[in-house]
Amino acid sequence: MKCLLSVKLILILLIFSSCNILFDIKDENKLVECKSGCYDIKLDGSIIDNVTKNAIKNTPITLNWTNPICATCPDNIVAIQYSNDTGTFSFSNAIDTSYFSKGYHLNISIPEKSDYIIFPKEKIFSVYNPTDNILKSLKFELYPKTQLLIQLVREKSDAFDTFIIGHAFRKDIGYTDRTIKKSSNQYDYPLNDSFNVETSADIKTYITWTKINNAVRLVKTDSIICKRNVINTYKISY
Repeated sequence: MKCLLSVKLILILLIFSSCNILFDIKDENKLVECKSGCYDIKLDGSIIDNVTKNAIKNTPITLNWTNPICATCPDNIVAIQYSNDTGTFSFSNAIDTSYFSKGYHLNISIPEKSDYIIFPKEKIFSVYNPTDNILKSLKFELYPKTQLLIQLVREKSDAFDTFIIGHAFRKDIGYTDRTIKKSSNQYDYPLNDSFNVETSADIKTYITWTKINNAVRLVKTDSIICKRNVINTYKISY
């Protein structure tokens, strides 16, 4: 068993090392340096509060090589910039374009921010060739984060098999916050309860609850505009 673990560890180290060997790394700051076949890639963009349209400054933006097939390979960083007072940023860096043919692509990404919501697929842009159209006017759009307390108040005596509560502040993306199901004459959550969700401030949050009984669905939707820096409350009486 120990021998098998040792072999696996050696293989992982070899793969990890081979990923690093591909790249020329500057010792002083661990950034990838291009030494041959260099192409000057240029890109620019902005980071904004998508509700107020105000700039979000001093946010790090990372340009790095990544290999989606190699789970153990490091993300080799080409450069890091920060958004300025107008929320804009730009890169002009020499890259070795041969890495594209070796299974790598470039990512431009920003980290999570504690006071904003950014959806996972929207905090990263991927580049598969150096003349990709997305390199100009990249836009990271964030939503001001706030808290919404949803209170469930059971007032009726009608039967149901399933009760689903969800919310959304964008038409294309929604959250299922809780699903209450009945099994053996018992529900798996309290019928009178409260729970906290994150949503965007200063725009409408749509709250939807669906009651299902014998495959018959009853759907209701309402909305609330939540404020920043407070715990907002919405009561569902059902």
